[in-house]
Amino acid sequence: MTSTQRRALILFSIAFAIYLIPVLYNNLVTPFFHIIPSQDVVSASLVPNSVLTRDNFYLDQYRRYIANNYAEQHFAMEINGHLVSVTPITAGVLALPFMGWGIGSGWIARTFNVFDLARVAAAFITTCAVLAFFFAARELTDRATATLVTLAFAFGTSVWATASSGLWQHTPSILFQSIAFWFLLRGVRQNGNELGPAGLFLSLATIARQPNFTTAGLATIFVLLCFRKSLIPFILWALPPLILVLIYNAAINGSPLSFGYQDEATRFSIPQWETIMGLLFSPSRGVFTLSPFLFLAPIGLWQGWKTAHRNFYAFVAIAFIGYLGIMAAWGSLGGWAYGARMLTDALPALCLLIIPAVEKIRGGWRIALSGVIILAAFVQSFGLFDYGNAFHADPANSIWSIENNEPLFYLKLYISMIQETLGL
Repeated sequence: MTSTQRRALILFSIAFAIYLIPVLYNNLVTPFFHIIPSQDVVSASLVPNSVLTRDNFYLDQYRRYIANNYAEQHFAMEINGHLVSVTPITAGVLALPFMGWGIGSGWIARTFNVFDLARVAAAFITTCAVLAFFFAARELTDRATATLVTLAFAFGTSVWATASSGLWQHTPSILFQSIAFWFLLRGVRQNGNELGPAGLFLSLATIARQPNFTTAGLATIFVLLCFRKSLIPFILWALPPLILVLIYNAAINGSPLSFGYQDEATRFSIPQWETIMGLLFSPSRGVFTLSPFLFLAPIGLWQGWKTAHRNFYAFVAIAFIGYLGIMAAWGSLGGWAYGARMLTDALPALCLLIIPAVEKIRGGWRIALSGVIILAAFVQSFGLFDYGNAFHADPANSIWSIENNEPLFYLKLYISMIQETLGL
C-alpha cells in the first residue's frame, strides 16, 4: 500500500466515523439529532424498500404514511394508478445494500426507521465522495495540500451538513462528479487517454440532479477543445445511464421524456442579482459566508492559470459559474434547509479550484487556514441537529439577517441546552 493509499484509507475512516455520529448517538445514547424534514429526501429513502419488498419502484405501500405525514406532498404523483416519485431516486438505488441489510436484520421495523438507515447510507456515499475527491486533488498537488483541501471539502462545507445527512439528490451528485473529475485529471496526465469514463460519471451526476447538465456540457467542451481524440469515447461512456433513465421513465413515469421534474422548468427565469448574492454571501445561505476558505477560489484560478493544469482550472471555474447561474435562474436559496444547500453540487469544482492558492500558503499562514477550516466545520455541525427546522419555524427569523443568522441562532440554542442540562 502506497503512502497516498494509506492517507486515503485514514481519510475514509475519519469521514465515515464522523458522518455516522448522529445515527450512533441517537441509537446508543439518546435521540437528539432529528431526521431531515425536507420532502426532497423522502422518495429516495422509501423507494429502495419498494424495490426489495415489492419488486417495483412505486410508493404505493406508503400511501397511508405519506398522507398522514405530508399534508401537501410535492415528491410524488399519481401515474397510471401508481404513486410515483417525482424526484430522482439515484440516491435510493445506491442505498439498496443498506436497506436490504436493514430489512434482513429487522432494523427497519417501521417506516420511520427507513430514514434512520438512509442516513447511514448517505454517510457512506458521501464518504466515498470524499475519497474520490482526495484522489482527484492528489492529481493536482502534493499529499499534504490534497489532504487539507479534502478535509475542508468534507467538513467545512454543506457536504457534511447536507449530503451526509440524508439521501438528497446532492449526495450521489457530489460522488459522481468527484469520480468524473478524477478521471478527467487522469486523462490530462496521460494526454487524453483513459478519460472516457468521466463521461459515464457526469451522465450519472446529471441523472442524480438534473442541473448538473451544465457541468457535463462544459466538460464535453473541455474534452473537445483539449483532447479531441477522446471526445467519442467520452460521449459513448455517457450513453448507458441516459438509456437506462429513458427506459425507467417509460416504464414508471409513462413516457421516456418524462423526467418527473420537468414542471420545475416553469420556475426558471433570468438569473436575479439578489439570488446570486444570496447564494454567495447571505449570512445564512452564502457558500462563501459559511465556508470562508472558499474565498481563495479567485486566487486559485489566477495561480492555476500559471500551471500545466490551467485549462482544467478554467473549466472548473466556469463550471461553478454555470451552476451558480442555473441556481440563480431557479431563484431558490434552499427553503427550509441549513446552510448553502443549493450550491452543494458545485463544491467538488469549487474546492478543487482553491488548490493552487492553498499551495502558496505555508508555515503559520497554513495553520491559520486550518483554523478557518475548523471554524467552518464548527458552523456546518450546527445543521446536524434539526437541519434548520427550529430556525425557520419562527417567521421572525430571516436568512438575510446579520444579527440573527442561522449559525448564530443554533449556537445560542446549543448554549441554552447546555445550561439547562447543567442546571445553570
